[in-house]
Amino acid sequence: MNELLFCILDFLAILPAAFMCVLPILKYSKLKPRVLLPFMSAGIIVIAAVLGFVRYRLVIDANIPLFIFLVPAAILYFFAFDVKKTKLWFIFISTMAVFSFGGLATYMVEAQIRSGSERLFELAVKWGISLLFLAVEIIFLKQLRWLFENNNINTVWRFIWAVPVIVTAANIYMIPQNYANIRVGRVFQMYVMVEVMFAVFFIVVLIMLYRIAKAITDKAESEQNAQLLGMQAAQYDKLKKYLDSTARMRHDFIYMAKTAQTLADNGETEKLKNLLYEYGAQINELSAPAYYCENTALNAITAYYISEACTKGIKLTAKLNVPQNIIISDYELCSIVGNILDNAVSAAQGLNGDAEILFVADIKPNGDLYIAVSNPYSGTIKEKNGKFISTKTGGHGIGLESVRAIVRKNNGYCNFRYDGNTFYSEIMLRQN
Repeated sequence: MNELLFCILDFLAILPAAFMCVLPILKYSKLKPRVLLPFMSAGIIVIAAVLGFVRYRLVIDANIPLFIFLVPAAILYFFAFDVKKTKLWFIFISTMAVFSFGGLATYMVEAQIRSGSERLFELAVKWGISLLFLAVEIIFLKQLRWLFENNNINTVWRFIWAVPVIVTAANIYMIPQNYANIRVGRVFQMYVMVEVMFAVFFIVVLIMLYRIAKAITDKAESEQNAQLLGMQAAQYDKLKKYLDSTARMRHDFIYMAKTAQTLADNGETEKLKNLLYEYGAQINELSAPAYYCENTALNAITAYYISEACTKGIKLTAKLNVPQNIIISDYELCSIVGNILDNAVSAAQGLNGDAEILFVADIKPNGDLYIAVSNPYSGTIKEKNGKFISTKTGGHGIGLESVRAIVRKNNGYCNFRYDGNTFYSEIMLRQN
């Protein structure tokens, strides 16, 4: 009975591993956390009991039933969260790498301690290492969540998983074939040193991944903010010129009115007409800077893309009702709107006839921010697995994955669809 209990408790170390997989991306679960976590915990307890019983009855290596379990566990994990599969795979394989340290440590303990209490020490070491790594993850959970939410460079996630795979494979390879070899000379100390080096290497890679992602994100945000400030400066310059011109015209109006009165009194109708025509032409040349909504950032980027569309013979109509103070940052708001309008203008460019883009943004009664853009397009839109393939010629696909990431981060909803000649972008961002 003690052996069966040991087998069950040994497999129950899967539980902290499961929490390590889930916690960084818990907000993206397709099930509510209050449902997912208890259901997951109960399921793992049952599975640990089953695996422990199988190992006890068949007297086999614990890794055999464990690896058999990992296959369906990975499949279920991939379907349970609305996160890119490359990110999920990295989290999953990284957790395996972390817990391979605990597995190898149990072999070291078993090789060194030759007494009836070695089983107890094995469990203590495995659970101690597992809980230690889980505690470290909880401490740095904010940074890990930021990393998975903001690092959306596909190339990074396609290759970075190789690091935890190498660490896991190395730890498996280091499982001793003969315990007697561990007790020869300084072999045990070398094992410990190599394991510490592997652990430090893995941690350094994670820190570098976070630092690189932070630097790239900060650079992109700085560029976006600089562009936004440029747009706002252009709007301010237009406003200043408008105010200066209207002030000058108000000042000149007194003299124009007196001249007009004199011409009227003298019956010089043609000169009066010419005077009024010239003054009217000056008024027509003046146009107030564009105003679309109270939100200065959204107002500036909208004015920019309307100007861009106009130079390409495209009509871009904006109907906006967005206040200055909203929860989403100016950077994220302009990233969303900029990507969508850039795609829309690119897709509508060169169409025969009048091309018109409609841009709507409004605050719903419940406080949510609703954004919608419809634009015409020509040619074929390439789509694979619900994602649009980047193509600047067609206009769509560029930046939409970045939009999806920002929307997910803000607990929002986005939908991109198209019919025979119109592409629709719909986004809802929660403000509560």
